[in-house]
Amino acid sequence: MNIQEQANMYAEGKANEAITKAIAEAYIEGYKAGYKDREEEIPMELRTNQVEYVDLGLPSGTLWSTDYERLDGEIQYLTYEKAKTMKLPTKEQWEELYSVCKWRCELKKDKFGCHKYYYAECVGPNGNTLKFIRTGLIEFTGIEVHDRSYFWLEYAKDANNKNSIHLFYNNHLRNTEGYLENCFIGFKLPVRLVK
Repeated sequence: MNIQEQANMYAEGKANEAITKAIAEAYIEGYKAGYKDREEEIPMELRTNQVEYVDLGLPSGTLWSTDYERLDGEIQYLTYEKAKTMKLPTKEQWEELYSVCKWRCELKKDKFGCHKYYYAECVGPNGNTLKFIRTGLIEFTGIEVHDRSYFWLEYAKDANNKNSIHLFYNNHLRNTEGYLENCFIGFKLPVRLVK
């Protein structure tokens, strides 16, 4: 084999290597772009940013997520249709959290000197805590309502069509009769997960 033939074989090998590498890189970039487009539809347990849960010592053993669902650091507001694919708390899990834990509220003064709810914190039987900040909701018209703390609840027929939690009313933690609410499923509310 002369030098020309050796050069041709070497060049052919390098060309195949470069083409293979370019195709692989294009495939990876396409996969990443497609994954990003569909990320909201992927259950949280399967995403790379794993959900953190806190054990509050509840009798059922239910663990609550330490924070609302977030994307790039911002709370996600989802319609019920998107949220229902996630592991939402049931009415019974919420009632257990509300009745078994001790609750305290943090109030701050607004620019007019009026006290406004800032966050609620529940303290579990084992002393671990969980915060619920004022999140509000986004109406289907795009109007943001920020004076309350909402999150989706798993819909159950025996819950009288109640599908969300509304923690505060008139800057006080709501009583056990007033926290369940039936939100329009086209509204966008934050999500808290359980397991």
